[in-house]
Amino acid sequence: MNYFSDHSLWWLLPISILAVGFSFYYYFRTEQKAIWERRQLRVLFSLRTLSLFLIGLLLLGLVWETTTYRPEKPLIITLVDSSSSMMNYKDSSQVKKQIGNFRRELPQSLGDGYEYLELAVGTNVRDLNKLSLNDKSSDLAAGFKQIKDRFFNRNIGAIVLISDGNYNQGVHPMYEAERIELTPVFSLTVGDTTLKRDIVVRSVNSNEVAFMNNEFPIQALIDFQRVPLGSYQVNLLQNGKVIQSQKATVNNTNLDQKEFLFSILAKNKGYQHFTVSVERIGGEFTKDNNQQTCFVEVIDSKSNVLLLASAPHPDVAALRSVFELDQEAVISSELISNYSLGAKLPDFVVWYENGLRPNAGLFKQLQDKGIPVLMILGPNVTSSLLQTYGLAVKAPNGNQYEDVYPSVSKGFNSFGLSADFTSIVPVLTPLRTKFGMYKLPSNSVVILNQRVGNIAKDNPLIAVSQTQKSKIGFILGEGLWRWKMKEFMQKKTTAGFEEFVQKLTQYISVKQNREPLRVTLPKRFNTIEDIIFKAEFYNESMELITTPSVEMTITKRGAKGFKQLFSPTANFYQLNVGQLESGTYDWKVVADNNGKKYAKSGSFAVDEISLEDQDTRANFSTLNQLAVQSNGSYKTLDQYKDLIREIKTRSDITTIQYEDTGYQELIDWKWIFALIIALLSAEWFLRRWWGSY
Repeated sequence: MNYFSDHSLWWLLPISILAVGFSFYYYFRTEQKAIWERRQLRVLFSLRTLSLFLIGLLLLGLVWETTTYRPEKPLIITLVDSSSSMMNYKDSSQVKKQIGNFRRELPQSLGDGYEYLELAVGTNVRDLNKLSLNDKSSDLAAGFKQIKDRFFNRNIGAIVLISDGNYNQGVHPMYEAERIELTPVFSLTVGDTTLKRDIVVRSVNSNEVAFMNNEFPIQALIDFQRVPLGSYQVNLLQNGKVIQSQKATVNNTNLDQKEFLFSILAKNKGYQHFTVSVERIGGEFTKDNNQQTCFVEVIDSKSNVLLLASAPHPDVAALRSVFELDQEAVISSELISNYSLGAKLPDFVVWYENGLRPNAGLFKQLQDKGIPVLMILGPNVTSSLLQTYGLAVKAPNGNQYEDVYPSVSKGFNSFGLSADFTSIVPVLTPLRTKFGMYKLPSNSVVILNQRVGNIAKDNPLIAVSQTQKSKIGFILGEGLWRWKMKEFMQKKTTAGFEEFVQKLTQYISVKQNREPLRVTLPKRFNTIEDIIFKAEFYNESMELITTPSVEMTITKRGAKGFKQLFSPTANFYQLNVGQLESGTYDWKVVADNNGKKYAKSGSFAVDEISLEDQDTRANFSTLNQLAVQSNGSYKTLDQYKDLIREIKTRSDITTIQYEDTGYQELIDWKWIFALIIALLSAEWFLRRWWGSY
């Protein structure tokens, strides 16, 4: 036993001397000597000396190191696969009963020398309270991971895994099981490995989004297990109606896997429900896996691009050549003086302004409608003309022109410029602009600056400004078409020019979201995952707040809707509506802020997923691998009694002793205080008993 102290133990010597000195002086050098007999003096002297010494000893602050030994029983963890595939076998009717028998007999046979824990693993991992084999997916690795995280540095004696070995989520369970060192895994297998007669739609893959009047593929993978040779019909259904059929010719009676590709023309907007179905035959093990569904959202992505100019210009033609690369874009060219807005508004406008035939009324209409505009300002543009357009832009005075080269503005990061463009910037031809410096609004983002020779100036060449309702891009010069020609001469491609124009127009087209209520969520889910909505609410200063009440209504098409309230979390809202059945759903979110209401709406689709119906035979190889590599054993479920006996006889599954080291201060020992009080009390009592004070 070790001890520690703030003072040297040499202090025990003066403490002893002082204790003896004070006691000796009191009893042998004062009038006390005449009162007591010599025997009495010695007893009283001893009691006083010992009590004073103990008080001095406590003042040293001694700390003692203590060592204790704590036994820990081995922990036996039963991990039960609770997925529905456990009921896919001919002996499934006995599975629950046998698992229940094992759970009862394990603690009865092993006794109190062990600790016991039961976990269920399927879609998630949880303590096993009530046995229910109906989870829609199986992640065996998650069970071992939780054991590793939850019982780290514990005496895990053994892990008993009751499973059919099939898993359809997560990684191979061996990766997590091998992290639990020195712990044997005992596998109790369920089911059989016999290949049954069954037609299984393994997977259906499709695009999440398709464009109107475009073709898109749907791919299906189908297993034909132990079915008679011949042809089988595979149907593709859209919203319950057969739209295409193909024939599958089975050439192998044991297992034949076929791949099918359907090509569909997107005719209707919105979520479209597709089902791949195979005809059912007699004697199939199950018919629940003969079909799978998917949802595809069909959207009309065509964008209307309007090119306006007072007269034809090669810069406008160069931009048009880039817009025409998008097959979904509808492009039209009009004269500024002749054009008027109709019912169908353009999505993006290129406005070439040469200062000769202005149309301020049309430009203000575009601004009022919030339509993004890319303006090319020719050398003849004046500040007074720009003021009639309502623009806070000032052009240089005078009638002199200059040719300026481009250079990328320092610190620009609103969108990325790839090497295809930046590599040609130093060699691009100049743009002709007005001599002097354009003054742009303070919120302008400068993309390219002017360069004269090797000197980059602070004068803007291409910039984007934010107005109240939209963005306006400015190209402060003409001659853009030469950039395209120059790149082609240098690299035999125009990829850099095209990329720059596409990113510039996209950046101008993206509107700044200043709406108070914002709702985000993916548009596709499946039936085995929780659906979580996130909502944000901004005040007038665009600060996130959580004081308004936010309510959501979810309605499955053709069914009755339900309402739920969002819960504030930190500075946003969140709502978990759990798992929903397959189908298309419409949602509406309403926020109430001091009596003023804001609403958002949308839709999403939930795909049917039947992972557990895909496997009709057990995967014993996985269970055997887990047992062998962990020095465990592998048995069928009906042999659970043999497994219990094996665990009981294993010498490595035993109680272990943990050495715990602690520290205790001498002043915490209560018996020392009791001894001091007893010594002083004895001295007082004897003095009274012998007839004095």
